[in-house]
Amino acid sequence: MTEPTVVVAGVGRFGALHVRVWTEAGARVVGLVDPDTGRLAEVAAAHRVEQIGTDLADLLDRTRPDIVVIASDEASHAGLAVTALAAGCHVFVEKPLALSAADAWRIADVAQTHRRQVVVGHISRFTAQMTRMRAAVDRGAVGTLCALRLRRDFSRAWFLSFGDRVDPVWESGIHDIDLAISFARTRVRRVVAMRSAAAGAAAPSVVTALLEFDSGVIATVESAWLVPATAPGTLDDGPLALDGAIVGEAEVLGLAGILKQRLVSDSLVEWTAAGTQVPDLSLWPEEDGRVGGALRREIGYALAVFTGERQPDVMPVEQACWGVEVAEAIIESLRTGAPVEPAGR
Repeated sequence: MTEPTVVVAGVGRFGALHVRVWTEAGARVVGLVDPDTGRLAEVAAAHRVEQIGTDLADLLDRTRPDIVVIASDEASHAGLAVTALAAGCHVFVEKPLALSAADAWRIADVAQTHRRQVVVGHISRFTAQMTRMRAAVDRGAVGTLCALRLRRDFSRAWFLSFGDRVDPVWESGIHDIDLAISFARTRVRRVVAMRSAAAGAAAPSVVTALLEFDSGVIATVESAWLVPATAPGTLDDGPLALDGAIVGEAEVLGLAGILKQRLVSDSLVEWTAAGTQVPDLSLWPEEDGRVGGALRREIGYALAVFTGERQPDVMPVEQACWGVEVAEAIIESLRTGAPVEPAGR
């Protein structure tokens, strides 16, 4: 695969960013798919992509790409992934892999049948901080792993504008579910979760979940889309500008040590006429005119997996399936108020 060819399905803001980053990483984007024909034409013109369409199967028949990148709405991930795999393509799919454990494992099975790879876009795994923390755990720096604490808060305005597209567990919680799995590296055997009744209409966005892994490790995953507009912005500029903030923390607790990481750091603060910014330099910062950070590393990893240069060791598809099982169990626990055992295969 000298110059891998790519079709991108879904050309919203993040899909358009994928077009740019895959191109910068050395792939050639040969087609775009989206139901919004106006947006489709706009992104195709901006990136000089000739082949476009509203139906993935038809476009794959015309372009025969090596890779399909799925950056569409969450509910469409499973169907598009199966279509791409059946057509003989490797698949990169933005998180979550699917909205049910049954669909997630179906994707994994179809990939195995067609001898193709699936990489799921759990970008937090690819930040420099999380990569270093996992390496520290692997070399025994914290001793026996006991517990994980993961928290991620989003701007309140984001919940009002797009947070109810799917249950926020799939939008924000899935990041930290995946990080917990990346450290524990076993399945979760029990989940109990609660929403804040005090949050009123915002209750769906305020969730705490307790996960118990097969290894005995426990993890707390918390998410609240309540960050006020007065908070310093973290993603207000760059290749994917979002007016607001992601504020989070991660802790890894072992018998011999503790690791801590914060998403918002005062190592760089900008006080300007636009207000106070604490710019995030980990996810997709622009570096020398190219997109860098975790997104660039993630796509570089996916290309290496798809071209056979490395094994799918950083983001194994089965771990993405475990994450979908856990998210599904959290949502069921929120519905019933009772502990839930995630559905296994």
